[in-house]
Amino acid sequence: MRLFFSKYKGAHILFWAFSLTFWTYSTCNTYHVSVWESLRNNGIWLILQALLVYAIIYWLMPRYFHSRQYWRFGLSASALWLAMSLLNAWLMRWMVKADHPQAQLGSVLSLAVFTAMTNFYVCFVFIAAKTIKEKLAAERHQRETEKERTENELRFLKSQMNPHFLFNAINSIYVLIRKDQEMAAGTLATFADMLRYQLYECNTETIPVEREVVYLNNYVQLEKLRKGKALQLDYRVGENVRHFPVAPLLLIPFVENAFKYVSTYTGQDNHIRLHLDYNDDHFLLEVENSVEPVGSRPVVNGAGGIGLENVKRRLELIYKGNYDLQITPGDTVFKVKLTIKII
Repeated sequence: MRLFFSKYKGAHILFWAFSLTFWTYSTCNTYHVSVWESLRNNGIWLILQALLVYAIIYWLMPRYFHSRQYWRFGLSASALWLAMSLLNAWLMRWMVKADHPQAQLGSVLSLAVFTAMTNFYVCFVFIAAKTIKEKLAAERHQRETEKERTENELRFLKSQMNPHFLFNAINSIYVLIRKDQEMAAGTLATFADMLRYQLYECNTETIPVEREVVYLNNYVQLEKLRKGKALQLDYRVGENVRHFPVAPLLLIPFVENAFKYVSTYTGQDNHIRLHLDYNDDHFLLEVENSVEPVGSRPVVNGAGGIGLENVKRRLELIYKGNYDLQITPGDTVFKVKLTIKII
């Protein structure tokens, strides 16, 4: 029986032990019978009551109640309850008569009213406890399933970042090799550090923001070498950006997007503004890049938008209700402002 394998079996045993003790003591004091007689009679009564209870919660409930056949459950439970109450009353009357032939007892039906009421209250308590237990278990299972689904989705989203990062970084190094092989060799060391960070340090839910900033610095330096003097870069990190956790690889898609879609004018400013700050438990990232009027604006669909769509979903999964993301396309600039409440 499932009862004996349940983690709640201790509570069941305590309940029946308390009931047996209570009714044995009450019967001895009320009718002045021996402890053995009271223990025997009440023990048989409680055994039948337990059979009724467990037949309902472990047989009828899974068979009818869980499948929403409530009328069948009600009829079956009522029939079993009445039959067991009559049997209980008949056995009690027979045992008392066997021990005390001269005793004046009521009819079986009158005794059945008492046993039916007692059985009803006990069954009600057990059905309610069983229902609450199953509801809590279902809610816990749903939370665990949702958590597992979210974790799997986050792992998938993070895995998408690796090829996206590799594509951009290798493309940058390829351009550098054509320009300056010695500089490209030094850049490979930076690339190795970035790859090491992704492979070995990003397998946790959060990391110190300092490590994310170092990763960001490496990427920005790599892109500066590739873009050269054609790009004006305003990159600032506030002194307060330290000593708090952030989700790994959360900032880089916005920065990648800015470098990928920044304008390439000749004889005109091409700029990227990248600011990080932290005040009053709020982490702020601002990214702005100049864009050309036609054909080169950032998009969030297609190959160029994989990173942005990815990070939007991660933000919703990790910081739901605790972040604000504003993406503002313009005629000459593309702006991103991300604010995260650090809890």
